[in-house]
Amino acid sequence: MNPHYQARLGWRVPHGWPTDVGAGNFAIHVAHFQREHGRLTVDGILGPKTWAAVQGCTWCPPTQDALIIGNKRVPVPFPVVTWERPDGLSFHDQGGWRRRRDPSGKAVNLFVLHWDGCTSAHQCFHVLVERGLSVHLLVDGDGTVYQTLDLLEASAWHAGRVNERSIGVEIQNPVKLHRNQWQDPPRDVVEEERVHGSGSWQHLDFYEVQKHRIVQLAEVLCELLPIPRKLPMDGNRVSRSLSSPRFHGVCGHYHVSPTKPDPGLTLWPAFERRFLERT
Repeated sequence: MNPHYQARLGWRVPHGWPTDVGAGNFAIHVAHFQREHGRLTVDGILGPKTWAAVQGCTWCPPTQDALIIGNKRVPVPFPVVTWERPDGLSFHDQGGWRRRRDPSGKAVNLFVLHWDGCTSAHQCFHVLVERGLSVHLLVDGDGTVYQTLDLLEASAWHAGRVNERSIGVEIQNPVKLHRNQWQDPPRDVVEEERVHGSGSWQHLDFYEVQKHRIVQLAEVLCELLPIPRKLPMDGNRVSRSLSSPRFHGVCGHYHVSPTKPDPGLTLWPAFERRFLERT
């Protein structure tokens, strides 16, 4: 992209963009959209509408329905793009993580949900690499699941003190209202109580396909690992840090970190309904 417009639009290529934006599916989708809409200019401006259209195209179409758990492929009822694929996302040689002290999985009892604040799972991946962080899984806007590390062998760096006993997932959501112009289709805006605070605030919601997928993903992990089908509730939905540091189950980033608001409160009703069905 022309450096002038890169600066004007606030883009920083290393911050979430592919290192080679002139090749592969990314360039193909951009070129197709711009030709189709007659908007290709000499400067090759990539604005909100083009970017939003690109997000509707899965960069590496899933071909398998399996997660890698303890170096074994375990069938799951949804498509997964693993790090082993040529176009997959892998933290193995970048980002921050370490091997679990106990790779048997017996100590893994927590599933931590994050929102990424990004416009795509690929952008989130590059941001985490730059920050020396990692997660095991990413859920893109279209519901595509990317697995970046083995769920048992790797302790991802995503939630501080609970990393060793948890699995982390980043769910794509740009969160801030002005970023909705980069989403196709536009996301719903929700108003809810502030996590760790008073009053209310507005943010972008997850797509329904993402809500469905994250519940599916949690169901699989609860079935295969010692993660109970339990939410951090004490009669009302908890919107603050947990009083007990030893909670086992499915929780948000804000439950284990007093400075984080993610993933907001809109995912929990779907979990409540699903977990209630299983009781």
